[in-house]
Amino acid sequence: MKYWFYLISKSQGKRLYIGIFWAFITALSGIALLMLSGWFITATALTGLAISAGLVVIFDMYMPGSGIRFFALSRTVGRYIERIYNHDSILRLISTYRLTLFKGLSSLSTQQLRATSDSEWLGRLTSDLDALDTILLSYIIPPIVTTLTVITLTFFLSFFWFDLAIYLGSIMLLCLLVSIRVTVGRTKQYGSLTASLLNDCRNDVIEHLQGAYELKSNGLMKQHEQHILHRLNDFYRAQSSLNSNVANIQWGLDCLLGLIMMALIWAGLMAVNAEIVSGSVAIMIVMMFLGLSELLQSTPSQFSRWGSTSFSANRLTQLNQATPLVQKATLKQIDSLDMTLYHNKKIALSQYQTLSFSLTKHQLLNIQGRSGSGKSTVARLLIGAENLESSTDKNNRITINGELTLNKICLENWYSHLAYLEQRNTLFAGTLGYNLTLGLPKVSEKEVWEALTMVELFDWTNALPQGLNTWLGEAGSKVSGGQARRICLARLLLRNPQLVILDEPFNGIDDAMATRIWNNILPWLGDRMTIILTHERPEYLPPMSEYSADDALSIQEICFDQNDNQ
Repeated sequence: MKYWFYLISKSQGKRLYIGIFWAFITALSGIALLMLSGWFITATALTGLAISAGLVVIFDMYMPGSGIRFFALSRTVGRYIERIYNHDSILRLISTYRLTLFKGLSSLSTQQLRATSDSEWLGRLTSDLDALDTILLSYIIPPIVTTLTVITLTFFLSFFWFDLAIYLGSIMLLCLLVSIRVTVGRTKQYGSLTASLLNDCRNDVIEHLQGAYELKSNGLMKQHEQHILHRLNDFYRAQSSLNSNVANIQWGLDCLLGLIMMALIWAGLMAVNAEIVSGSVAIMIVMMFLGLSELLQSTPSQFSRWGSTSFSANRLTQLNQATPLVQKATLKQIDSLDMTLYHNKKIALSQYQTLSFSLTKHQLLNIQGRSGSGKSTVARLLIGAENLESSTDKNNRITINGELTLNKICLENWYSHLAYLEQRNTLFAGTLGYNLTLGLPKVSEKEVWEALTMVELFDWTNALPQGLNTWLGEAGSKVSGGQARRICLARLLLRNPQLVILDEPFNGIDDAMATRIWNNILPWLGDRMTIILTHERPEYLPPMSEYSADDALSIQEICFDQNDNQ
């Protein structure tokens, strides 16, 4: 929480003080209106009684009347300006929060980003971010405004009744501090628990919706729903405990303020009888206390969210404590790639495997192996999604251009030299053209159609009513799996990488079409270093006996087999 308090004070600066000023003017005007109205009504009534008794009394009704109109107007204007100004401050804060968080995200490595699920990121960047609004609106402005109002009215009251002013001001400040302390202490645990359970419920529901088809087709929908219902019941119990504690604290504060009110009324009557103050001033003091009580009574509800805000703030603070990016080397081109991996528990290669290869331009490496043998681990290591720093074997290495290890190269620079097609198809909510040319502002339409031709999508795209402007739906929901795969492959072809990594490149595509596409892209691959990861030797690769050293593209093969070390 300290980090976010500091960020607010640093980013808002003068705006924070101006917002507090207008909130203070609004609160003070409201209480002053109540005080002056009470005094005016009482003084008018006493004047009327005096006149009825035959006494000659002079009473100026215009001055307090103008004061009432002034405070009514200042309260309305103050509230209007305060709401607009502080709302604008919140929008500025949200912008600051997002810039800060996205800066923290940019400092995270790919493996750190992938270690957190999409639903978890969704929760952090939406509900957690929204929870930070309460820091300004509940934990900074209200207590400061209440404190300033109590001090100001204590100073004002001292002109009429000094002793009472000191006692009442001290009691009100003590009530404020105690109510904040007790509320935070009694509700923090439950607030944090409700926030945690709500986050878990959100993740469970998203997971449930994503797997709805499979769950329903296997008759497991109700069984999986039970887990969500149990989590929701835990949330409701925690929320009920939180509400119960807040209600008890609110009841205790109301009782305390009620006792103070009774004592104040009794003291006022005694003071009037002793002619310390007049009856109208005594009523004004009671009205002042009512106005201050209204400010104090909102304290438990405001600080009851401290636990949930702390939970969200701590989760987001972790993003800003990422290890800062270290300046690393850059590459102009990749001339060679050498990789050696020995089995290690933290590197998920099969138990008996040792992987070692060298790759230069015009060479293709086909790594074959069953699921779980470590093929995808090789890809993640090469793209920087995992690193070798967790390995205890110092002989594990990935060397670029014969001398520079991968962990010494700037990842952004490294990504500019490679293209990776993972097993999962990734399409974005947008048009076909948008998905193909994302991040390529200088690509021509001719190049796009050439890439579509190579992946056998030219005729399909040409037949679409809107062509390249066709909307693919959320995550490519309007295209088939095979079409999505070819679109992803076409997007890769539009890049100009020196290293190409293809993980099961023809998933969802029949063998005949895979062979045609392979023959189409073979000349493009011939100018690059290529790594293909497959479960078994693909049919589109001709037998090794048909290749010679004179071919434009030489092929190497590595087979992961639990009975073979190489």
